[in-house]
Amino acid sequence: MTDVTQTLKTLSELHGPTGQEDAVADFLENQFKQCGFSVRRDVLGNVMASKGKGKKVMVAAHMDEISMSVKSITDKGFLKFVKIGGIYDPMLVGSRVMVHAPKPVLGVVAAKAPHQMDGEELKKIQEAKDLYIDVGASNKKEAEKLGIRVGTHITFVADFQTFSGDRVIGKALDDRAGCATLVLLAHAFAKKTPPVELHLVGTVREESGLFGAGVAAFGLEPDLAIAVDVTHAFGAPGASEEEVPVALGKGPALAVIEGGGYGLITSHKMVDWIDSVAKKQKVPLQMDVHERGATDASRMQYSRQGLLTASLGIPLRYMHSQSEIVDTKDVEQTAQLVEGMIHAFPDYK
Repeated sequence: MTDVTQTLKTLSELHGPTGQEDAVADFLENQFKQCGFSVRRDVLGNVMASKGKGKKVMVAAHMDEISMSVKSITDKGFLKFVKIGGIYDPMLVGSRVMVHAPKPVLGVVAAKAPHQMDGEELKKIQEAKDLYIDVGASNKKEAEKLGIRVGTHITFVADFQTFSGDRVIGKALDDRAGCATLVLLAHAFAKKTPPVELHLVGTVREESGLFGAGVAAFGLEPDLAIAVDVTHAFGAPGASEEEVPVALGKGPALAVIEGGGYGLITSHKMVDWIDSVAKKQKVPLQMDVHERGATDASRMQYSRQGLLTASLGIPLRYMHSQSEIVDTKDVEQTAQLVEGMIHAFPDYK
């Protein structure tokens, strides 16, 4: 049986900035091949594993993480950068980062020390445009000798740790938790043939626009597309149960609406079917409505002439930070539910 915690640790500590997801793709490809799936990659970098015959079911989880890219190098060797994905500026200062030169370079997001700020400056949020990355270089030439240039990708550095009970903490669990679900599904079908033509897809460039999933879904044209991502969980200060009704440790959440209706809208028929599968599998199922934000499902549903699509979210706290928290039971139950959907889909009408 796959060790979920170890799989999450491995995936979390890999670096997969948007547009350079190769390390995560390599890991997934290796796992898929071990389980007897045929694997290929497309032009954008989506990794697609296939097995079985029958109706086509695509299960997608994005491999990329929030990241940055070098915008310029100052004369004194500091890096100015642009953000890729939804990064909240106040969490940047003091963050350790990896600058993905040919030989990765450790850096730190730096700013003026509070001791050097006047009263008005102390009241203001330090914006990304005013920050820089220190890689230990004394000047621009030294930074360039490290292999750093404009366009070099940057990711956060954070250790993965076990937390309380079944909870774990780490970077990029959005959406390495979904990638771990793909691994669990691959191992579930390692010694048996799925009753459908199953496609497990690690997608690219979700954080910048859901692009990889759209391309993959267009090419595969599945009869059912399932996105496995994370969703906000309540319990943190300022995140009440009324505003965020999804809880950690209570199972996956089915997204009924994404992006306030500008993205995925799940049909009542699909909601009822997934609810019935969850009951049969004895998996607790939460319901979720996203006023803002969307997953790969919002791109896949509107591919070609429209695709039958579902979106499952693994509850997570502190999204888009270096310290995201998930419950390993939720990951396991998400995989269990998706496996049940795969077995039940041949009879779906």
